[in-house]
Amino acid sequence: MKNNPKPMYIRTTIYLAIITIVEIGISYWNMPRFNQIGLLVTLSLLKMAFVAYVFMHLYFEERILRKILFIPIPLMLYFLLGLIYEARFEWVIE
Repeated sequence: MKNNPKPMYIRTTIYLAIITIVEIGISYWNMPRFNQIGLLVTLSLLKMAFVAYVFMHLYFEERILRKILFIPIPLMLYFLLGLIYEARFEWVIE
């Protein structure tokens, strides 16, 4: 473990705040709703990775353990894309 992880925690908190501000800004942009949702989900996954990596102390774990813990995320996205492809999309999002 490093001697002083405090700068890393402060830097990560600043990154999370910036991403949150960007998410709020995206909600006000005039773009198709589907694109907004895609961007917001992507940024939320990025924030989840930051939190897991730093605040859940994955930074200090072995490299193979970090890879094993993040493998399910692309698999989940792959299966969700398959479900979306097969589903009939008849929602009306306003």
